[in-house]
Amino acid sequence: MAKTRTPSPIPLTNDIYGAWKSLTIAAGMELDVFTLIAGGKRTAAEVAAAAQADTGAMRRLLDTLVALKYLRRKGELYSLEPISATFLARGGELYFEGGAQFVKGGAMAFSQLADVVRSGRPLAPPGAETAVQFFTMLVRVIFPMSYVPAKAAVAAIGAAKVRKISAILDVAAGSGAWSLPFAQANPKARVTVVDFPAVTAITREYAARYGVGDRYDYLEGNLRELDFGRDKYELAIFGHIIHGEGAEWGQKLISKTASALKDKGQLLIAEFIPNDERTGPVIPMLFGLNMLLRATPGADVFTMREYRTWLKEAGFRSIKTLPAPSPSPLILATK
Repeated sequence: MAKTRTPSPIPLTNDIYGAWKSLTIAAGMELDVFTLIAGGKRTAAEVAAAAQADTGAMRRLLDTLVALKYLRRKGELYSLEPISATFLARGGELYFEGGAQFVKGGAMAFSQLADVVRSGRPLAPPGAETAVQFFTMLVRVIFPMSYVPAKAAVAAIGAAKVRKISAILDVAAGSGAWSLPFAQANPKARVTVVDFPAVTAITREYAARYGVGDRYDYLEGNLRELDFGRDKYELAIFGHIIHGEGAEWGQKLISKTASALKDKGQLLIAEFIPNDERTGPVIPMLFGLNMLLRATPGADVFTMREYRTWLKEAGFRSIKTLPAPSPSPLILATK
């Protein structure tokens, strides 16, 4: 009988150390090393002095960030990789604001995953004021991860079609990351934002920053209670909304939004979408656990088969996916 080969432990080792990688990047952000290097501090001693940190310890952190491909080193001089220059240095258009806090909070929540699986109940929900603080932080953190694929959606739909869109509904818009590229691409388009007043304050900030604030209108309150109107919009956008709403309210939201769209209007959905067997990809499956940890009952990730069923029931005739630099393809449904 042939012996079974012992599997390599390397994949397990890499996965077990995975949290260390994200926390190392978070430490770099917390110490602002990417911003300091972008500003001309090139040696470990210079970065450490500016960050008020120990030089030897800083050198070890910087060298590990080199190994992780977020920094480069030539001799004693450090420089930024393009991904760091774009997302991790303050002052850039796509700065990952609040990223360190976001990573550390996620690690703390996931450390309690076994307890949540035992009980079947999410972690204790925060109070109303804490929840507002979390979401106003979150929409800033996820801005670059939303704005970049939103630009890809504009490109995939095509300039000629985007120019025909005069009215856009951005549901639970947050920073407005998903609608901003459409407003930028079409100077005649107006965007109606749906979100709570504490969040629309941030939408107003970003819309002004991107030069389109005069074309943004606001419908403030709970999206489950607000009236979106009928036959008003050519495009509606759900930027990572349905996973938090759950199956029941997600279907109601799709149906209500379909009524608000004109004939041949389109709904763009960005979500974490597992395969129909729920065996992958990894990021959507992990995000499903994140919903188990921190969200209201029913919150989850949903498959493409489920989205197709819900969209067809709401009256959408054509459903396709768009490639984008995001964990899952985007969904574009046409009424």
